[in-house]
Order: sequence, then C-alpha cells, then structure tokens
Amino acid sequence: MERRGRKESIITLTVMVIIAIAIVSWLSGLWSCEAGRKDLTDEERLNIRDYVNSVAVLVQKSNKVSYEFFNTMVKELSREDMDSELLEIIEESKVILENSRELNPPEFFEVSHGYLELVFDTRNKAYEDFKPALSNAIRDLSLDISTTQITNTFLYMFMSDKVYSYFQDELKESGKQLGIEKLTIIDSVILQDIQYKDKKFTMTNTQDVMEFISEIKSEAELKPRRGVAVIGDSIQFDPRKVNEHGDDWILENGSEISVTVTIENQGNVVENDVKVVMKYITEDNILEEKGYTIDSIDPSKEKIVTISGFTAYPGRKCVLEITAGPVPNEVLTTNNTATYKFMMED
Repeated sequence: MERRGRKESIITLTVMVIIAIAIVSWLSGLWSCEAGRKDLTDEERLNIRDYVNSVAVLVQKSNKVSYEFFNTMVKELSREDMDSELLEIIEESKVILENSRELNPPEFFEVSHGYLELVFDTRNKAYEDFKPALSNAIRDLSLDISTTQITNTFLYMFMSDKVYSYFQDELKESGKQLGIEKLTIIDSVILQDIQYKDKKFTMTNTQDVMEFISEIKSEAELKPRRGVAVIGDSIQFDPRKVNEHGDDWILENGSEISVTVTIENQGNVVENDVKVVMKYITEDNILEEKGYTIDSIDPSKEKIVTISGFTAYPGRKCVLEITAGPVPNEVLTTNNTATYKFMMED
C-alpha cells in the first residue's frame, strides 16, 4: 500500500505540474501577442504603482493565512475548535480571492494578473478541500482515500507557489516592456513541512501524510471531550400528536401525559449518572418537574428516556422543557435543552 500511495502521489504531482506548465505556456502566448510600450504618463506610472501595492497587500494576507493554517495543524485542539479555525481560514482565503478578482490591472499587466488569480484560486481550493479530507481521515472512512485527498491539498499549495513565481517573473517582464526596470514584489511560498511534536512531515509525501494522520488521530482520541445532547426531533408524546396549531402541537385527549426522548453522548468518554429533567408548565403557571438518571452512556451512543405521570390539562397551552446534563467540563451546551409547546384536545 505504501508503494502504491507514493506512486499515486508522484502521478498526481506530475499531472499538476503539467497543468501548470500548460497554463504558463498559454498565458505566455498571450503576452507574445501584445506590443510593448515605453512612453508612460505620470498617471499610468501611478496606476501601476498602486496596483503593485494593492497586490502586495493581498499577498501579505495570503502569507498570513498560510501561517495560520499550518499553526492550526500543530495545535492540540478539539475537533470542534479545529473545524472552527479551518472555517475562518477558508473564509479569509475566499475574501483574498474575491479581492484579487476585483483588482483592475493596468494595461499590459493582464497576463501577470491572470497568474495571480490562479494563485489565489488554487490556494483557496487547497484550504476548502483540506477540511473535509481531514474529517474523512479522522472518521476512518477510508485511509487510502483520505490520504490521497490530504496529499492533493498540499499539492495544490505546491502548484500555487510555482505559479506565483511565474507571476513574479511576468510582472517584472511586463515592467521591462514598459521601461520600468526592477519591478518586483514580495515573495510568497506557502507550502511548508509540518513539525508535529518531535517529527517533521513532508506533506507532498504520501507516507508522511499517513503518519501525520495517525499522529493527530491518536491525539484526538486521547484528549477527553465531553458533552451530551437532547435529540430534538426524537420527541414522542403519549397521547400522541395529532395536529399542529401555529407553534403548538395538538395532542389527543387523555388523563395524563408520558414523554419519550433520545439523549446522545456526543463526547469520546463514557458518561455516568447523566441527569435528565423535564419541566412542564401550563399557561396559568402550574409547574410539574420530573427527573431521570441515565446510569451510563458510551461515546457516540444514545439512550431512550421515558418519563410518565404528567397531569393532563386539556384546552390549556403548555410548554415542556427537557434538559440533559450538562456533564462536567462540557463546553458546548446549546444542545442540552429542547423546548416544545403543546396543547391537549378538550
């Protein structure tokens, strides 16, 4: 499997380089069709300077996004925190790409600007593809597939760095054609090796990617993550729901009410003695509260809880609030409580 993985990586890299060369050849061909000019007005020189300065700002931001991305890779983060940081990185990358497309390059700089848009587009794709690829890897959907996906995201970074070097050369050449010597712009190389703990991983090497995935998976599995949740759409009433009126569910008539709901352990440790509390309030402020304790829930498992004996109040609007936990050290508590409005038929 290792040999096949390396072969796939080499093939993918070769294909990307060929694509990059083809794009370069095509864009270079466009330049050869343009005629140079050396007599620039002050306004034209100012426009070129403003354009180059605007590009430099975008490149600095792109370099910063890359730093944030690789810094996120080596942090000891929960899955939720890593997902959140990756989403922010993707959003920043999208803004840079959109801003590059809004730039209006001066005459004779259209070709170099084409390179620049390709750079930011390729980087944005790398960040967007990495998040689901990492999720697939951690969830064990397929090691071969997820390894290839992650390797490809770094190959996109490799290609973007190559195209950026073409952009620098073309920008300088465009300046020369117009009589502007030494027209340069800051460097931008975003692909880097990952130093994780005491190991260095080359992220265009399939075997290194596999080892990196194993490292972060073991770290994620070792780091305790705690949380329980009420599965809102699992609610069942007895007597059953027969209709809806606005936000209120309409229940069949009966002498008392039973409620069944599903509670899920969304963490990676066993949760013991999980409290489930149901508060039942009528429109004239009659309150009933009943509780149940779940002895144990394994990680990612569900338990069905039924609490019976609530007094029925036909014709009155009522509210049922169900709360599970929270358990110790739980971070996300927004899904611990679910609320339902209902009324029993007269």
